[in-house]
Amino acid sequence: MKTKENKIKQAEQRTVRRSEIQFASYNPRVISEDARKKLKKNMQTVGLLGGVVWNIRTGNLVSGHQKVSIMDAVNRYNPETGDNDYEFRVEVVDFDEKTEKEQNLFMNNKAVQGTYDDDMLRSLLSEIDYVNAGFEDMDLQILGLGDYGDFDNMDFGFGDDDEDGIETEITSESESEPSAPGQTENKDWSKESVVGERQDLAIHDEMTKESGENHKLDRSTDFYSDNEANQIARHNEVQKIKDRIASQNDVDKDGGMLSYVVISFKTPSEKVRFMEEYGFDPMAKYVNGEEFQRKLEFGDDDEYE
Repeated sequence: MKTKENKIKQAEQRTVRRSEIQFASYNPRVISEDARKKLKKNMQTVGLLGGVVWNIRTGNLVSGHQKVSIMDAVNRYNPETGDNDYEFRVEVVDFDEKTEKEQNLFMNNKAVQGTYDDDMLRSLLSEIDYVNAGFEDMDLQILGLGDYGDFDNMDFGFGDDDEDGIETEITSESESEPSAPGQTENKDWSKESVVGERQDLAIHDEMTKESGENHKLDRSTDFYSDNEANQIARHNEVQKIKDRIASQNDVDKDGGMLSYVVISFKTPSEKVRFMEEYGFDPMAKYVNGEEFQRKLEFGDDDEYE
């Protein structure tokens, strides 16, 4: 059977040296340390998937900055000296600067990438290792798939600027890799080892364990760089949230209906406007439903206390 010529043009694929490519200085896309580790692990497992797009006219990457950054680290490439140069395949485009910047944003714009069909996603996740697909335990809770995995070694990071998730996994990476600027190298951590024989920390542990949830807990510092007392408080907070979710979302009662709803916005700035309008911390990733309802009815809670 005769085939027609594709009416959608495709970019040329070419193998280039890393030294021919430069990162776009204006690229606004950022990645959390946790998400970077997941991406790196996936690349080391299955290889480089999804095209890296390079504009031959300017020498800039259009898409694939994080992937190339990870390959640089793995290959120990030095961009200043060109040492340990390596080759990889790219999709080559020839754009003017304006088009390049537009496509840089377009290819990272979630608004044009579609959403999941929840029923199909639930079915698919039951057949695979969800961690290898980039999902986390809290994602499955939100989808109503029950309690998978262990929340004990997580920190929900309600006040952290974490684009790719609402928790940060407390693990240590066995492989040694230089940290990128602004990133903090993880270290082994357990509450028991921190508390140890210190009576003051043991008392703090009991206090934060017994107190109510504190969603205003200071999380501005990276967990591993935080002081010991705050590490314990953050750890206990996660356990309390885990216990609450487990008790509130018992599939044997209320028809399995969940006790929370996820509200999403097209852009971070829209989320900030929403949070500020109702008197919530713009960086918070959790809002108590009863508190939100009171604000809708009465405005700022402080006026009615």
